Amino acid sequence: MSTFFEKNWFKLALGAILIAMIASFAYKLWVNSSEPDQRLTAMKQSPSFQLQDLDGKTVASADTDGKVRLVYFFYSFCPDVCMPTTFLLTQVQDELKKKELFGTKSEIISITVDPNRDTPAVLKEFGSKFESKPDPSGWMFLRGEEAKIHKLAEDFGIMVIKEKDGNFSHSNAILLVDKKGKLRNYYDASNPELDADHIVKDVVTLSKEK
Repeated sequence: MSTFFEKNWFKLALGAILIAMIASFAYKLWVNSSEPDQRLTAMKQSPSFQLQDLDGKTVASADTDGKVRLVYFFYSFCPDVCMPTTFLLTQVQDELKKKELFGTKSEIISITVDPNRDTPAVLKEFGSKFESKPDPSGWMFLRGEEAKIHKLAEDFGIMVIKEKDGNFSHSNAILLVDKKGKLRNYYDASNPELDADHIVKDVVTLSKEK
């Protein structure tokens, strides 16, 4: 028995963490079914950061104050959830453009947890794969030191675990941050019932706040 645990401790630990995350997201999804004012109640101040965009320019979280923000931790080599979730965000982008909120009153921020492989060129190629391409006027792809990004993700409430093959297990969540930097919602991006309209509705609501 002890040999089994010695050989499989990492998988068991990862499984326990994932179960805890699923339970957490189940709770948040239950909260999401409540009335809008309760569902979007401020949780905490989102952590500040300074990262680099695809042109090497330093971007601080304070630079986007005054806008509603959708923050997504991802990586381009992700074998499963990151591509469809980014596609969902392109749909959100398109709807926000129709409402004339994109780039002016709202931003999308995608932060790679794999900056060593996700060079600016790789991330630009990743963005080009989508029919509705991420528009830099309101969508930033950011990079930084791997350890600092993982700590930032943790501070946001996102789990990131580096695996032996170089890939990452991570919480597939989109974070909603209001104009004052308060965390207002976690969307389980793996939930098949989550759609762009649901997210856009919340962005519109927060964009009207003073």
